Amino acid sequence: MSASNTQTEIDFEHIKQYVGDDLELTKEVFGLFKNQVEMWSRAMDAQADDESWSAVMHSLKGSARAVGAHNLSAMCEKGETMIGANSGMETRKAHIHDVQFCTEKVLIEIGRWEYRQTLASMRS
Repeated sequence: MSASNTQTEIDFEHIKQYVGDDLELTKEVFGLFKNQVEMWSRAMDAQADDESWSAVMHSLKGSARAVGAHNLSAMCEKGETMIGANSGMETRKAHIHDVQFCTEKVLIEIGRWEYRQTLASMRS
């Protein structure tokens, strides 16, 4: 099966452009991503002022881009526009739910990668 037919939440080729085949560096990048997600997810608030809302979405977008989580990045980019007249409370609440769901899928993908690395190191 080609990579284009494989549905993943992380573009591992994207990461490889920056870290090559360095597994320890990849683990570190994923660890930083998980810390960022934890911090910024707590800051997501549908009632936030436009500047705070946009800053959280922008920060999550950057973290997602760094690990090649393109779906999450696009979702956060869309969230950045939910300010001013586009910032209805229900719209933001639904978007927070969508971002959290997408984030969980990315974290599951990272967990799968980490598990595969653990198995590989046990075999060697």
